[in-house]
Amino acid sequence: MYPIQIVFSKNPIDQRHLGQSGGTISFTACGLPVFHFETQEQFLTYMKLKGEAAYNESR
Repeated sequence: MYPIQIVFSKNPIDQRHLGQSGGTISFTACGLPVFHFETQEQFLTYMKLKGEAAYNESR
């Protein structure tokens, strides 16, 4: 399976979720920062944490 990369977020909460899920901040060949996940499980964990945070903010 290939690693997953998504657009970098400056939001500290997103960066915390990235660390909690096991993802890292990486750089593309052009030097742009991205969120990098080695496995789909890491990515899904990140999305779950992000969704829970959004839910809690809307309460």
